[in-house]
Amino acid sequence: MDYLVPWLVWGGAMLLVLAGGFWLTRWIKPLWLRDLLRFLAAGTLLVPSVAGSFEGAYAPAWIVFVFEAFLQTEGDPVGAMMMLTASWALAIVAVIAVAAVRMVRGRRSAS
Repeated sequence: MDYLVPWLVWGGAMLLVLAGGFWLTRWIKPLWLRDLLRFLAAGTLLVPSVAGSFEGAYAPAWIVFVFEAFLQTEGDPVGAMMMLTASWALAIVAVIAVAAVRMVRGRRSAS
């Protein structure tokens, strides 16, 4: 509960960043590429991870990864990288699902 306000601020800020990203990527024509960029951005920005050696504290996974991998001499970025990898895999699965739904809808409307 101590981190509720900072996480709400972070979530709101990242939703604004994602809204700007959605607006900037509106011109990309291959829909699968546009969806892939959008879903990967959301998966990168919104996924939390355990904050290094601070048990019970969470931070955005990409920040934990950068801090643990490049700024600490004894850092362990594996946990944050696992969270990012899982979110990217889920984003790719979501893009495939959205593309499949679009294909099915396109075939139904053409019939």
